[in-house]
Amino acid sequence: RSKSQRALALSPPRHSGTMAASVVGMTAHPLCAAARATPRQQRRRSGVASMPMPAMRRGVPKTASRNNGVEGGEEGGGEGEKMHVPEDAFKDGDGKSVTPERKAATALTNLFTMAAVRVILDQFTGTRHRSPVYNKMVDFLSVNPLRNGNEWLAKLMRDPDTDLRVTAMRIIETRRIYATSEFNWEIMERVAVEGIKEDTLEMSRAYLTSLASLKSVGEEEEGG
Repeated sequence: RSKSQRALALSPPRHSGTMAASVVGMTAHPLCAAARATPRQQRRRSGVASMPMPAMRRGVPKTASRNNGVEGGEEGGGEGEKMHVPEDAFKDGDGKSVTPERKAATALTNLFTMAAVRVILDQFTGTRHRSPVYNKMVDFLSVNPLRNGNEWLAKLMRDPDTDLRVTAMRIIETRRIYATSEFNWEIMERVAVEGIKEDTLEMSRAYLTSLASLKSVGEEEEGG
């Protein structure tokens, strides 16, 4: 290459300073600055005060919060407020204080025992003939009504009849399977919560209707 060509190749472009100034001018433009700004900075520049984001509640089911077994939130006594149930509100068979959850679990245990008994009795009937144990179970139930599941099963296991003792073990195993794999706990929770909401709405309407009727009667008496 000639000296003039080498000098031209090594020399910077004539418009490099102009381009750099243009880039700096573009980045300093208000629109570009606004694009680089964070959302909070954009709100401040636009004159909108920043609003704090609501705190997220974790571990709360869609249907109800687990505040002592009572639905929380606006319908359950206030946000983050735990409802207090007196310790002596519920008693077990021995007179000891139990929580509402324990009381409900005992009721479900009795329910599962009854369901298991009905399942076994239905198996005893069969499609062609009825098992002799069926009549024995019906007689035992007539003398010993099923109120407390565990106590009733303990009495059945002490019966002198071997068939009844074997049936007691079948009922115990059937109850376990029913509670762990057959009973739909999600449906129970949903039906219970939705039922309480519907009952609350219905009773509130009835209360407002009664107030309106009393008000109309009072206005008629005053006018008469």
